[in-house]
Amino acid sequence: MSELIEKIKTKRMIDRAGRLIKRSYYIVLNNVLVEWSITTLIAAVLVILSVIDKIFHTRYKRALISRIREISRDDLNRLRKTQIKYIFRKKYGIGRIKIRLAEGSYWLSIPCVVKGIDRRTGEEKKFLVKIINEMSAIKHKYMMQMRNLGMAVVGTGLKFNGYEDARDMMMFERGCLKKLRKSSVNTPKVLGSYRLNEEDHILVMEYIEGELLSDMVITADQVDQIFRMLKTVHDSRFVHGDIKLDNMIYSQGKVYFIDCLKIDETAFDAGKKYDLVCAISSIAEKYPVKKILEIAERYYPKDEIREAGRLLYVAIFKPDIDLPEEKVEELRSYFEPAP
Repeated sequence: MSELIEKIKTKRMIDRAGRLIKRSYYIVLNNVLVEWSITTLIAAVLVILSVIDKIFHTRYKRALISRIREISRDDLNRLRKTQIKYIFRKKYGIGRIKIRLAEGSYWLSIPCVVKGIDRRTGEEKKFLVKIINEMSAIKHKYMMQMRNLGMAVVGTGLKFNGYEDARDMMMFERGCLKKLRKSSVNTPKVLGSYRLNEEDHILVMEYIEGELLSDMVITADQVDQIFRMLKTVHDSRFVHGDIKLDNMIYSQGKVYFIDCLKIDETAFDAGKKYDLVCAISSIAEKYPVKKILEIAERYYPKDEIREAGRLLYVAIFKPDIDLPEEKVEELRSYFEPAP
């Protein structure tokens, strides 16, 4: 008995030590000087690698970004699965629960699919759950600093805002999706938000049965839907902030937007341009540039699209957008026509 008690005490001490180390880690990473030092260093390295890639036709920049994401990506561990199952049993009356990671790339948060049986009706139900924790907020802060650095170089006046903590990040996304849905933009319905444990929060959403546009051959109709919905977002005086193919799902003939990022609300015009150039650049990974621009011009004036093109290099510097040099040049020739 005494041996068991000692084991429990030892485990608690190890857990407390682990939490203390993690908390110290967060404090260091949240230091302003550390933030800017790391951000500036990474930005400088990425710029150098971009030049090397262009000269020697290599992909060192993409490899570094992938490596950074890989080593900083969180996981769906057993404890989190147990806590999620508890919430779904208590709040949604779901039994025989299975949890798996959602498809697509992820980095800031941990998206997962929860499947189970409704105990009242016996029907199978699926939910999309995003786990957001303190590390999510910190990673967002560093990504935000990188983008703000790029915006400052271009001189747009656009600024990405950070989150106070994981809860603030989760509540912003919850409000963002609700606002988009209210504006008649196709988005998953938000079903609830909960605190999972000391660090983790979860956002529970409707599961959209479909396929990410990043995994599909894109059609003209899908491109048209993207720009039509983006125009609706902007007409509602709202900025998405994270337009990319990984944030779009195609289901039963409809494109759905998911996710969004926090942007300074006083810089709406600049945010709108950023959304537009990110949409064009990300679609260009899968669709001919000329046809994309023709469809975009149905919803946005040509002058407005060309003005958005000032942010082209900020957009293609995003880790989520990977355009070959010939497509970058094709876009540049449209955005910067010869006199």
